[in-house]
Amino acid sequence: MANKVGGRIVRIKLKGFMTYDDLEIKPDKGLNLIIGLNGSGKSSIMSAICLGLGGKPQFTGRAVQLSDFIKYSHTKAIVEIELESPHSRNDVICRVIQVDKHLWYLNNKLVHQNEITSLIKKYNIDTSNLCQFLPQEKVAEFSKMDKKQRLVNMIQAIGDPSLVTLFDELKTLRNDLCRFERDLEELESNKISEEKMNERLKPEIDKHEERQQLKIELDILQFKRMVCHYSVLQDSVKKKEAERKQLNLEVLKMEETSNKLKDEKRRYSSELSNYLTKVNELKTEVSSRMKNLTKYYGNLGKCHEEIDNAKINFENRMLEKQEQTAKLTALSRQIEGLKDILSLKKDDMRALKEKLMENIKKYESVHQQLSCCDSDLERVNLDKNALEYRKKFKQEEIYRISNEEDKKYEVLRQKYPDTYTALKWLQQNESSFRACISPPPLVSIKVEKDENRRFIENAVADRDLLMFVCEDKGDLERFVKIIKHEKKLCVNVSMVPDESLADFSSRPITNNMRNLGIHCYLKDLFTAPEPVMRFLCKLNRVHQVPVCTEKAESNVDTILKFSNLFFTASEKIMGKRSKYGQQSMSVRRDVLISRNILPNIKDNTAALHSAKMELQEIEKELLKYKQQYDALEKLRTQLERQQEQLRTEKNTINSEQRKLNDLRAKLGQITEIYDKKAKDIIDEEEEKNKVTVAVCNLNAKKLEILTEIHKIVKEILHLKKEIATSILYMRGFGEKISSLEVKISYQEKQLQNAKSRLSVVESEKIRIKAEGVKLFADLQAKKKSSKNVKEYEMVVSSQNLDLEEIEQRISNIEAQIELTDEDIAPIIAEYTKRKQAILSIEEQLNSIKAMVEDLKMRLQEKKRRWLPPLITHIESVNRKFSKYYKILKCAGEISLDQTDDTDDFPNYGLQIKLKYRVNEEFMELSQTHHSGGECSVAAIIFILSLQELTDVPFRCIDEINQGMDAINERNIYQLVADAARSGSCSQYFLLTPKWLHGKRKAMPFAVPMIWREPTNHIDCYFCMVPPASEDSPRKRRDASKPSLKAVLLNNGNELPSIPVSDAVYMKETYHNLKQLLEMINYSKYGWQIRADLKVVPLFMGLQLGYTKYFCFLSLRDSRAIALQYIKRDWPQRASFKPGEMNVEHPPLAEQHKIIIPLLHIKLDLVKNLVKPMDKNEPAFKYLHEKFPRLSVAKMKEVVFVGPQIK
Repeated sequence: MANKVGGRIVRIKLKGFMTYDDLEIKPDKGLNLIIGLNGSGKSSIMSAICLGLGGKPQFTGRAVQLSDFIKYSHTKAIVEIELESPHSRNDVICRVIQVDKHLWYLNNKLVHQNEITSLIKKYNIDTSNLCQFLPQEKVAEFSKMDKKQRLVNMIQAIGDPSLVTLFDELKTLRNDLCRFERDLEELESNKISEEKMNERLKPEIDKHEERQQLKIELDILQFKRMVCHYSVLQDSVKKKEAERKQLNLEVLKMEETSNKLKDEKRRYSSELSNYLTKVNELKTEVSSRMKNLTKYYGNLGKCHEEIDNAKINFENRMLEKQEQTAKLTALSRQIEGLKDILSLKKDDMRALKEKLMENIKKYESVHQQLSCCDSDLERVNLDKNALEYRKKFKQEEIYRISNEEDKKYEVLRQKYPDTYTALKWLQQNESSFRACISPPPLVSIKVEKDENRRFIENAVADRDLLMFVCEDKGDLERFVKIIKHEKKLCVNVSMVPDESLADFSSRPITNNMRNLGIHCYLKDLFTAPEPVMRFLCKLNRVHQVPVCTEKAESNVDTILKFSNLFFTASEKIMGKRSKYGQQSMSVRRDVLISRNILPNIKDNTAALHSAKMELQEIEKELLKYKQQYDALEKLRTQLERQQEQLRTEKNTINSEQRKLNDLRAKLGQITEIYDKKAKDIIDEEEEKNKVTVAVCNLNAKKLEILTEIHKIVKEILHLKKEIATSILYMRGFGEKISSLEVKISYQEKQLQNAKSRLSVVESEKIRIKAEGVKLFADLQAKKKSSKNVKEYEMVVSSQNLDLEEIEQRISNIEAQIELTDEDIAPIIAEYTKRKQAILSIEEQLNSIKAMVEDLKMRLQEKKRRWLPPLITHIESVNRKFSKYYKILKCAGEISLDQTDDTDDFPNYGLQIKLKYRVNEEFMELSQTHHSGGECSVAAIIFILSLQELTDVPFRCIDEINQGMDAINERNIYQLVADAARSGSCSQYFLLTPKWLHGKRKAMPFAVPMIWREPTNHIDCYFCMVPPASEDSPRKRRDASKPSLKAVLLNNGNELPSIPVSDAVYMKETYHNLKQLLEMINYSKYGWQIRADLKVVPLFMGLQLGYTKYFCFLSLRDSRAIALQYIKRDWPQRASFKPGEMNVEHPPLAEQHKIIIPLLHIKLDLVKNLVKPMDKNEPAFKYLHEKFPRLSVAKMKEVVFVGPQIK
């Protein structure tokens, strides 16, 4: 069983990752079907699982660099995955991705990536294994693989490392064996060729030996010349040594004189330095005294300022006291005035209270009379309205009876009593519905001629003729509830189609069509109310069914090209094409029979007279109720007038009372202010004493400061005298030092000249000595390297060596060698080299033959270990593969292609043969012979067949249903669901942009839904849990828990999320989009809309065919292909008035709220354009201006598409 060691994903949390700001999901066990629109972020979850579990960015097929997964405007991306652990607490892996680095955390601790890798390996998780992790790009790659690639991927997917290792080793051994065999053949051929070449060079080698004797004699003479030259060099060295000793004595005397002068100069410099230090110290002390003096002067100025401030503050306090006294006097006068006013108003307060009580009693009496009058008025009004409804119904009944066509109601009552009862009830209660509910077509259509009734009876079904047509969904639900559930009547009810009557316009009948026998369309034979006509056009296509004359009998095949159904005078002819090919058509003919569904008209004179009499009685009774209603209305007006007068009088009394209360409150406030200000008045004597004390203290402080200033001035004068004395001594020492420097300079020049002469002599001696050493070394080397050692020793021991005679003999021998010598050195080298090459080739041949034998033994041994298990696995996969294809009513088989040479392992391949139809042969899987849907089916079935060979905690598959039809899509989902329950994996993730057709109430898996909030771009996650059935083990679950859980990721949004509506069979049409926007109350919220370029023109009401380019922004004609790349400027679309500029309907949304989607295809063209472009030209700079958020470095790398743009 799977998940023995844990590893199931319990929780996924993302922050700033690709399309998500913040996301947290908790997958269930078993199959998790993730559904969302294209671009909503499904594959982002797949990428997060891959990267969060140590996978490489290349495995996702989305980007190469980790930084490309960081969402725009975020500095980092966080992927946190919690894995189930069976024996301890769950393991939480967190990966933090930044621009230049990424960090790993395990259970909130920073760890190295190796620890994460070992943990993932422990849980048997491998994101590179296609059986566990299958991105949507890999499905398309599967059909592109050749046999070799399929075999390699299958062996890797099985998960047995020994099979992979052995296969690689076998291919390596096979390649090495082939290489060695080729080397053997090449070496044998080279050996024969080299031996033949050496036989041709043998005569030239013999001539070369004769010339060697002359060269030996020349070599001995050259040695004699070197010995003579060496003796001359020895004499030169002895002379230079004597000259060097004489110059060295002169240099020593000059250096002694120079050192004495320098010592005297250092003594005077030391004295000068001491006096300079003393002067600097005295100046520092003077500067310190000056700072103190400045500080005391500043303190003295502050004392003067503080004395002046104390006097000014005293004057200000006296002025403030005068202001306080004046304010208290004014407040006292206000208090006395308010007290006088309140004493005069005491009697008025009592009168106002009595008057208010009397007013309240009168108001309550009038209010009670008014309530009684309203109840009587409402009762009379209800009775009057009921009579008016009866009058209106009776008038309509009289009109219907008097109209000859309305006599169909009698036939409806006899043949279809339930429908008649429902119609009568509808006529009586028609005003209680928000919109019109049209009667059935049986009573609402009008056929111009009786002979045309049979066409309608044979074209429209009975249930459609008895169908009530509603224009409002709420009316439909209410009508069905009352008629079917409460009154228990069996009737047919339907909604009016969204399309207008103009959308059901018939194709014009041309002369060619009339010649074929087409007379008119079925719609032209009758009239009906607009909703009924729209219903019949939508359901029975009466606007497209031709009615033909007798000419049509000879033109049946031609007419069927215009319409697959038409009528002649006596027959109903239908044509039907095969679903599997449009070439063959079957034709069916039915004889027209009058079914007598549409009734004939009868006389209803008696019923008309009775209805008129009832109408007169109703009008008399209605007149009485109108008189009562008018009298009550007049009484109500009088009572309302009295009530308004009492209300006005009450407001006047309340106003007077509020004025008196305001006077009392104001008196209390002013009295409180007066008491507070009286306590805060200033004391003049206390202020005088404060100022006197402050001035005395400041004068004493001034005296102390002046004393310190006098003392500091005396000290500064004494220090300046000492500084002047020291400067005079410094000048005397400076003059003596200048005189000594002149003498030292002259002595240094003399010394430098002597040293230069000494250096020249030493260098000459060294040069001659080096030349002699080199010559001696050459002599010794020549003796060691030469074969004529005895001759060399005789030359050295002999004393009579004449250099000129030796030179003459050398010149003669060199001339002789030069005349007889031929340049055969290349020939000798070639001969020697080829001889050595032959020996080397023989050694290589022996070595390679031994290696070939060893490789053959190793190859056979590894083949015995690798091939049988592989064949067993392939047979197991083939059984599963064939079984799954048999379920799909197709055939498929898998086999190992071993080629003619069974040891040719690099060319081994996995052969997949498929047969999708009964009448075709087995064909190998390829994009050439199979469609995209068939390739997708083969890919997922192959992966499912492999899965039982690998035991993993979870599997991820991304959009495997691309290109499949609805049947294969449903079957594949069923196979995946069965595989999820089979036990090879405890958890499954399946991503798809499509919703499943059928079996929607009992899905055995969780369905997360992902979409984008149109206003705030907030990601939402929905998990739909199927309700437990009676037989399900989950039937005891708490029924109060909702089956639909919604988690809003951004809690700061102000607008609600869009509700999810189930619209699997809804087409992308204007009326369907209009209905969808009405159901979600779009007019209230006004969200922004993001849709593809096919849907956007439908929102703006444009006609079909204008779905390309940006025709909703400009007046560009998408059909004017010749002008697409010529005309650059198109007029801006200023209005969306129906009937003008290709606008058919009013817009469903405002133009500025349409968000244009990313044009991935167009950006791919930009990538191909930028690759060869010079990055320094103005064209590249222009592109950079158009993509301001992309850096220059990314544009140079041609990064324009998908998650690469952040």
